[in-house]
Amino acid sequence: MFSEKMIWGAIPDGFQKLTDARGNRLAVRGDRQQEIQLSTCLEIESRGAVAGVYGRGDMRSLTLSDGSTALFRRYHHGGLLRGLTGKYFFSWPPRPFRELTITEELRRRGFPTVEVYAACVEKVAGPVYRGCLVTRQLEGAHDLWAGLQNGFAERVGMEAILKAVAVAVRRMHREGIFHYDLNLKNILIRAGAAGVESHVIDFDKAILVLGQLPAPLAQKNLARLLRSIRKLDPERRYFSTASWDIFWDYYHGAAA
Repeated sequence: MFSEKMIWGAIPDGFQKLTDARGNRLAVRGDRQQEIQLSTCLEIESRGAVAGVYGRGDMRSLTLSDGSTALFRRYHHGGLLRGLTGKYFFSWPPRPFRELTITEELRRRGFPTVEVYAACVEKVAGPVYRGCLVTRQLEGAHDLWAGLQNGFAERVGMEAILKAVAVAVRRMHREGIFHYDLNLKNILIRAGAAGVESHVIDFDKAILVLGQLPAPLAQKNLARLLRSIRKLDPERRYFSTASWDIFWDYYHGAAA
């Protein structure tokens, strides 16, 4: 029904493409193929532990032989579609493969995001599928919303967080990435050797353009982030108007 290009998209080098008899598909990094198989993804709800970390929806975790933790994230529709179609999708190439491709391209450029181990597509019926992305857990990371509430911001300093996040978002825009859902939970922060680090995640519906992201799209991304702040923190207890002004100044003055 679909061509191979429509089914897989542009899977990056270093990933193996596997298909079983039912039409389920897995793109897995070569060095993780022994531990992350199709059956691992399809059975993760029963085999993996509930992951109490950043991310949204059915996150499960699995400890690998080298001690790293693999996070399995099931795809969910958001907004009105969440109640209608839930975990079921029919967009092709599948969203897990698209996110794998964009995330790996950003990592190749040195952009701070998570490391992808695998992307899985479970065939349901016809063009309908469920999807899962497997990434390496970023040790010591908090999503920005959690970090603002759990004491991390007090320990490392709010201004250091705002600067790190602003630099990461500005660089994302300079790389030509429009993040469809930039919000406080899709930005990770952690303490690094050189200070606060910020990583951006969840590129499943992102758009990559040639050159720098046009200013209207960049502004649309920033407006989406501000809506997230107002929704999660309506009283602005954790992310005040003054903090947004500091972030804005760092964003516009951030170096590449």
